[in-house]
Amino acid sequence: MKVVLHDRTDGLGQEVREHAERKLARLARHFGKVADADVDFSEERKRSGLATIVCRINVHFDGRRMPVLSAHERGADALSALDLALDKIDRQVVKYKEKITRRKKPLSPNRIGAPVGPEEPRSPEPERVRMKLRPMTISEAVSELEADSQPFHVFLDEDSGTIQIVARRADGSVAVIEPIVP
Repeated sequence: MKVVLHDRTDGLGQEVREHAERKLARLARHFGKVADADVDFSEERKRSGLATIVCRINVHFDGRRMPVLSAHERGADALSALDLALDKIDRQVVKYKEKITRRKKPLSPNRIGAPVGPEEPRSPEPERVRMKLRPMTISEAVSELEADSQPFHVFLDEDSGTIQIVARRADGSVAVIEPIVP
């Protein structure tokens, strides 16, 4: 990893430079795609005459579409400003690495073509699902069906008080199923 230091203060000591290079080398351990880092030290004076050191760190990654992470911190001296900025950039690198690794989902065994492991024996009885039915009109049930993007919606008809089902057909049309008990 390449580290470039820019000193716009009265002069940084060699210990600050070595400390920055040593700490920034840790970023490559977190995420191997870290290419280089720019560290910029400048001095800021307030009206009261107090001087603070500003540390800006920009981290570049290998690759065309990778972002540039940056941190900007102030401190009483160069080491404190550097440590604060390093903590910030370290968190950003770890967060970016997690974001990238979460996007890569493992392929299912069916898509790979690998043999599927032993399946659990299924119960001969179907699963029972209990649900509360709300009274609604057919138009309300159709709008619920469209909103949920489910293949069907079971409801209690407001007018007749019977259980009805609104289902989406293969051609995209909607049908109302009225169960009749003989």
